[in-house]
Amino acid sequence: MPPIIFIAGLFAAVATTAALPVPQPGEIPTFRDWAVGCDNIGNCEAVSLLAEEDGGGFDDWGGPISIIRTAGDDDIFTIRVLFDGKGFDRYKMMVDDKLVDTGPIVDSDYPIEIVGEDAKKVADAIIKGKRLVVQGPTGENITRISLAGSSAALRYIDQKQDRAGTATALVARGKRAFQPAMAELPMIAVDQWETSKLVPEAGALVALAEDSKCKEDRYGLVEDQAYPLGKRGDVYRALVLISCGSGAYNFTSAPYVGEYRKDDSAGWTFTPARFDRQPSWGGEGNQPLLVNVGWDEQDQTLSSFGKGRGLGDCGSAENYVWDGETFRLIDASAMHECRGAYQWITIWRARYRKADQTATTGE
Repeated sequence: MPPIIFIAGLFAAVATTAALPVPQPGEIPTFRDWAVGCDNIGNCEAVSLLAEEDGGGFDDWGGPISIIRTAGDDDIFTIRVLFDGKGFDRYKMMVDDKLVDTGPIVDSDYPIEIVGEDAKKVADAIIKGKRLVVQGPTGENITRISLAGSSAALRYIDQKQDRAGTATALVARGKRAFQPAMAELPMIAVDQWETSKLVPEAGALVALAEDSKCKEDRYGLVEDQAYPLGKRGDVYRALVLISCGSGAYNFTSAPYVGEYRKDDSAGWTFTPARFDRQPSWGGEGNQPLLVNVGWDEQDQTLSSFGKGRGLGDCGSAENYVWDGETFRLIDASAMHECRGAYQWITIWRARYRKADQTATTGE
């Protein structure tokens, strides 16, 4: 009886995952010198861009500023400045030559992080201002930020989080009562197979590459890769990544799932990997393509990170988890404007759970 209960529970978990809607990552509109976007549960982020009127130069640009606000009743509000903080121990933040914040510079991914009520005060100054400057303790320039479009970007957050017309809004304030969002992250049930080390031999990969659409794009040094996905009974599966062309900073791969049945004379068979949301690099309606791919064999998560240019200030990134049949999107971020914003905006998140494990968030 116990095995039957386990199998029924497993089928229920797989059915729940299969019933999940196709992921719909959020949009990222641009308002003059600011980009903004929200994820699928309403958490939003606005990021500054190089000023268009300055010709997009990097002379006074040390890095972007980002404004992040959650949609739930926790209302976490954070302002971050992304730059190289080496050589500085404190900062002064000025909006139109008026001091709006000061504090220590820390050794972390975000050397300046302002939270809570202090962040809201800075945001209020940003909305009303024209230019923000971050300086070192003796007036050294760290970064200069155009505030053109910041008010529209923060108004967009107000609208997306249904704050417009409430006292919690940043721009469009009013007297209406605010009802926090109650959305939850999608939960993906992962049916991970028994561990196996079996993968296709080099000859099978060569034959697959010769028969793939990537054949004409393979030049120079190419490296095809194969990783075990596990076994169930007499069936073995593997993830195969066929090199599909490369450039100065992007290396493209076509993902396949190989299957082998023990004692089957046919050997390995291959089909293009299935995704619940097509990777952005390949485009809708085409065979899936990944770029600068990464694979975590223990968690069976697959990443794709495509740069729009070598600086890495634009592009798109996705992370997927293998649920036993399909690669399912657990995290997506992007930045469409190539204007100095090394901070990409998260536009989709999901959680996943293996059997007998607690949930893991795709971040």
